[in-house]
Parts: sequence; C-alpha cells; structure tokens
Amino acid sequence: MRRSADQLSGDVSLVYIAGNVVDAEKAERALTAQGVDYVLSLEPFASTSLMRTREHTGLFVYVPTAQHRSCRELLERSGLTDTVGVDEDLPMEKPDGA
Repeated sequence: MRRSADQLSGDVSLVYIAGNVVDAEKAERALTAQGVDYVLSLEPFASTSLMRTREHTGLFVYVPTAQHRSCRELLERSGLTDTVGVDEDLPMEKPDGA
C-alpha cells in the first residue's frame, strides 16, 4: 500500500522507475495486490542515446530494502522491466534524501 516517506520505517531502496502513467499505475497495482508498502517520488533522471543525454522526470518506486528482491521479481513478472537492482542503488532512510 502506498505510504508517505515518513510512514515507511527502516531502510528503503529504489526498485523501479516508471517513465509513464500506465507503467506507474501497473507497478502500484502489483505492489498493492501483494500487500507491499511502498513510497512514490517524482524525480529527474537521464537517458543516453547515441547522440545525446536527455533529462526526464520519472516516478521512482521505493520499497523496504528487506523486500527489494521479491518486489523486483514481482514487477518483472508483471512486465515492468525498468527495475533497479539493490546493488545499483544506495539504500536511504527516506526517498526525499532526508
């Protein structure tokens, strides 16, 4: 279930970056259906092509670090491929960096 950063205690890790509303809603449905607490945060990210780097805004999905692996697998089974490995992200107390 979606929580605010203040409501989710302990370490959280980035598990998914949604680049559009359809994927964001799909991620929320999958996590909610499994009873996973998660935090959403709009954040900038960059994508690089052959010629240039472009800035975008995505919806970053954070989950408790202890549940990261199972959440990542759940999202991938749901067809969401822009997952982030726990080793690719530094866990932090709150996704807003506080």
